[in-house]
Amino acid sequence: MNDADKNDQTYDLISSLEHIYQLKAIPRSGWLQSGIAESGVESIAAHSYGMSILILHLRTVLLSNGVNVERALSMALVHDIAESIVGDLTPHDGVPEATKYAAEASAINQIVNGVQEGDYFLDLWEDFEAVKSPEAKVVKRIDKLDMLIQAYLYEKKYKMRLDSFWENMNEMFKGSESESIYTYIRTNRFEFKGNEA
Repeated sequence: MNDADKNDQTYDLISSLEHIYQLKAIPRSGWLQSGIAESGVESIAAHSYGMSILILHLRTVLLSNGVNVERALSMALVHDIAESIVGDLTPHDGVPEATKYAAEASAINQIVNGVQEGDYFLDLWEDFEAVKSPEAKVVKRIDKLDMLIQAYLYEKKYKMRLDSFWENMNEMFKGSESESIYTYIRTNRFEFKGNEA
Protein backbone atom coordinates (compact mmCIF):
# COMPACT_ATOMS: atom_id res chain seq x y z
CA MET A 1 0.00 0.00 0.00
CA ASN A 2 1.44 3.35 -0.98
CA ASP A 3 1.35 6.55 1.09
CA ALA A 4 -1.54 8.01 -0.90
CA ASP A 5 -3.70 4.94 -0.20
CA LYS A 6 -2.78 5.08 3.50
CA ASN A 7 -3.75 8.75 3.61
CA ASP A 8 -7.08 7.99 1.92
CA GLN A 9 -7.81 5.20 4.42
CA THR A 10 -6.87 7.41 7.34
CA TYR A 11 -9.07 10.22 5.99
CA ASP A 12 -12.03 7.81 5.68
CA LEU A 13 -11.43 6.50 9.21
CA ILE A 14 -11.26 9.99 10.74
CA SER A 15 -14.40 11.03 8.84
CA SER A 16 -16.18 7.97 10.22
CA LEU A 17 -14.96 8.62 13.76
CA GLU A 18 -16.11 12.25 13.55
CA HIS A 19 -19.65 10.93 13.26
CA ILE A 20 -19.31 8.11 15.77
CA TYR A 21 -17.63 10.24 18.46
CA GLN A 22 -20.61 12.62 18.41
CA LEU A 23 -22.51 9.83 20.18
CA LYS A 24 -20.54 10.70 23.32
CA ALA A 25 -22.40 14.01 23.49
CA ILE A 26 -25.87 13.21 22.09
CA PRO A 27 -28.35 12.63 24.94
CA ARG A 28 -30.83 9.75 24.78
CA SER A 29 -34.16 11.22 23.67
CA GLY A 30 -36.45 8.99 25.71
CA TRP A 31 -35.13 10.38 28.99
CA LEU A 32 -35.48 13.97 27.79
CA GLN A 33 -39.05 13.26 26.68
CA SER A 34 -39.72 11.90 30.19
CA GLY A 35 -38.74 15.21 31.77
CA ILE A 36 -35.18 14.52 32.89
CA ALA A 37 -32.94 17.57 32.42
CA GLU A 38 -30.38 17.23 29.63
CA SER A 39 -27.51 17.70 32.08
CA GLY A 40 -28.56 14.49 33.85
CA VAL A 41 -29.21 12.31 30.81
CA GLU A 42 -26.91 9.58 29.57
CA SER A 43 -25.46 9.85 26.06
CA ILE A 44 -26.05 7.35 23.27
CA ALA A 45 -22.43 6.20 23.67
CA ALA A 46 -22.99 5.67 27.41
CA HIS A 47 -25.92 3.40 26.57
CA SER A 48 -23.73 1.28 24.26
CA TYR A 49 -21.08 1.13 26.97
CA GLY A 50 -23.66 -0.05 29.51
CA MET A 51 -24.80 -2.78 27.13
CA SER A 52 -21.21 -3.92 26.65
CA ILE A 53 -20.62 -4.14 30.41
CA LEU A 54 -23.81 -6.20 30.80
CA ILE A 55 -22.67 -8.60 28.07
CA LEU A 56 -19.33 -9.02 29.86
CA HIS A 57 -21.11 -9.71 33.15
CA LEU A 58 -23.21 -12.36 31.40
CA ARG A 59 -20.26 -13.76 29.44
CA THR A 60 -20.15 -17.23 31.03
CA VAL A 61 -23.86 -17.97 30.60
CA LEU A 62 -23.83 -16.54 27.07
CA LEU A 63 -20.91 -18.77 26.10
CA SER A 64 -22.69 -21.79 27.57
CA ASN A 65 -25.71 -20.89 25.41
CA GLY A 66 -23.55 -20.88 22.27
CA VAL A 67 -23.47 -17.10 21.86
CA ASN A 68 -20.39 -15.57 20.24
CA VAL A 69 -19.59 -12.98 22.93
CA GLU A 70 -17.10 -11.05 20.79
CA ARG A 71 -19.75 -10.61 18.08
CA ALA A 72 -22.37 -9.62 20.67
CA LEU A 73 -20.00 -7.00 22.14
CA SER A 74 -19.20 -5.66 18.68
CA MET A 75 -22.90 -5.47 17.84
CA ALA A 76 -23.65 -3.59 21.07
CA LEU A 77 -20.99 -1.02 20.23
CA VAL A 78 -22.16 -0.56 16.63
CA HIS A 79 -25.95 -0.83 16.89
CA ASP A 80 -26.68 2.90 17.41
CA ILE A 81 -23.96 4.61 15.37
CA ALA A 82 -26.46 5.70 12.69
CA GLU A 83 -28.01 7.91 15.38
CA SER A 84 -25.03 10.26 15.04
CA ILE A 85 -26.70 11.42 11.81
CA VAL A 86 -30.38 10.49 12.23
CA GLY A 87 -30.73 11.27 15.93
CA ASP A 88 -32.21 9.11 18.66
CA LEU A 89 -35.75 8.58 17.38
CA THR A 90 -38.31 7.19 19.82
CA PRO A 91 -41.90 6.01 19.30
CA HIS A 92 -43.02 9.44 20.61
CA ASP A 93 -41.48 11.06 17.52
CA GLY A 94 -44.12 9.45 15.31
CA VAL A 95 -41.66 8.30 12.64
CA PRO A 96 -42.85 5.10 10.91
CA GLU A 97 -40.52 2.12 11.44
CA ALA A 98 -39.85 1.74 7.70
CA THR A 99 -38.86 5.41 7.43
CA LYS A 100 -36.61 5.13 10.49
CA TYR A 101 -34.96 1.99 9.13
CA ALA A 102 -34.31 3.58 5.72
CA ALA A 103 -32.81 6.70 7.30
CA GLU A 104 -30.57 4.69 9.61
CA ALA A 105 -29.48 2.33 6.80
CA SER A 106 -28.48 5.33 4.70
CA ALA A 107 -26.67 6.90 7.66
CA ILE A 108 -24.65 3.84 8.60
CA ASN A 109 -23.64 3.34 4.97
CA GLN A 110 -22.42 6.93 4.91
CA ILE A 111 -20.52 6.52 8.19
CA VAL A 112 -18.68 3.30 7.29
CA ASN A 113 -18.17 3.94 3.57
CA GLY A 114 -14.51 3.46 2.67
CA VAL A 115 -13.49 2.34 6.18
CA GLN A 116 -11.39 -0.83 6.33
CA GLU A 117 -13.83 -2.57 8.71
CA GLY A 118 -16.89 -0.90 7.20
CA ASP A 119 -18.41 -4.09 5.83
CA TYR A 120 -18.12 -5.71 9.27
CA PHE A 121 -19.84 -2.75 10.94
CA LEU A 122 -22.61 -2.88 8.35
CA ASP A 123 -23.02 -6.65 8.79
CA LEU A 124 -23.36 -6.20 12.57
CA TRP A 125 -25.94 -3.43 12.18
CA GLU A 126 -27.99 -5.39 9.65
CA ASP A 127 -27.89 -8.49 11.87
CA PHE A 128 -29.05 -6.44 14.87
CA GLU A 129 -31.92 -4.96 12.88
CA ALA A 130 -33.03 -8.33 11.47
CA VAL A 131 -32.78 -10.08 14.89
CA LYS A 132 -32.02 -13.45 13.31
CA SER A 133 -28.76 -14.60 14.88
CA PRO A 134 -28.42 -15.75 18.52
CA GLU A 135 -26.16 -12.72 19.08
CA ALA A 136 -28.73 -10.27 17.70
CA LYS A 137 -31.46 -11.76 19.89
CA VAL A 138 -29.27 -11.36 22.99
CA VAL A 139 -28.17 -7.84 22.07
CA LYS A 140 -31.79 -6.74 21.43
CA ARG A 141 -32.68 -7.99 24.91
CA ILE A 142 -29.60 -6.37 26.48
CA ASP A 143 -30.54 -3.12 24.70
CA LYS A 144 -33.81 -3.16 26.67
CA LEU A 145 -32.16 -4.36 29.88
CA ASP A 146 -29.69 -1.48 29.85
CA MET A 147 -32.59 0.94 29.31
CA LEU A 148 -34.47 -0.57 32.27
CA ILE A 149 -31.45 -0.48 34.57
CA GLN A 150 -31.06 3.19 33.64
CA ALA A 151 -34.78 3.76 34.32
CA TYR A 152 -34.36 2.02 37.69
CA LEU A 153 -31.43 4.32 38.53
CA TYR A 154 -33.21 7.48 37.33
CA GLU A 155 -36.32 6.62 39.35
CA LYS A 156 -34.15 6.34 42.48
CA LYS A 157 -32.10 9.44 41.72
CA TYR A 158 -34.91 11.77 40.67
CA LYS A 159 -37.70 10.18 42.77
CA MET A 160 -39.94 9.90 39.74
CA ARG A 161 -42.01 7.28 37.96
CA LEU A 162 -40.93 6.09 34.53
CA ASP A 163 -43.70 3.53 34.12
CA SER A 164 -43.89 3.66 30.32
CA PHE A 165 -40.40 2.15 30.03
CA TRP A 166 -41.47 -0.94 31.97
CA GLU A 167 -44.60 -1.75 29.97
CA ASN A 168 -44.80 -5.11 28.16
CA MET A 169 -41.31 -6.23 29.14
CA ASN A 170 -41.97 -9.44 31.11
CA GLU A 171 -42.11 -11.78 28.12
CA MET A 172 -38.84 -10.48 26.66
CA PHE A 173 -36.87 -11.60 29.71
CA LYS A 174 -38.78 -14.74 30.67
CA GLY A 175 -36.39 -17.72 30.70
CA SER A 176 -33.49 -15.60 29.42
CA GLU A 177 -29.92 -15.15 30.63
CA SER A 178 -30.90 -11.82 32.19
CA GLU A 179 -34.25 -12.75 33.79
CA SER A 180 -32.89 -12.51 37.36
CA ILE A 181 -31.49 -9.01 36.74
CA TYR A 182 -34.76 -7.85 35.20
CA THR A 183 -36.83 -9.37 38.02
CA TYR A 184 -34.67 -7.73 40.68
CA ILE A 185 -34.80 -4.22 39.25
CA ARG A 186 -38.52 -4.48 38.47
CA THR A 187 -39.45 -5.58 41.99
CA ASN A 188 -37.07 -3.14 43.71
CA ARG A 189 -37.98 0.05 41.84
CA PHE A 190 -37.98 3.26 43.85
CA GLU A 191 -41.02 3.47 46.15
CA PHE A 192 -42.50 0.29 44.66
CA LYS A 193 -40.28 -2.17 46.56
CA GLY A 194 -42.19 -5.38 47.07
CA ASN A 195 -45.00 -4.29 44.73
CA GLU A 196 -45.25 -4.79 41.00
CA ALA A 197 -45.80 -1.45 39.28
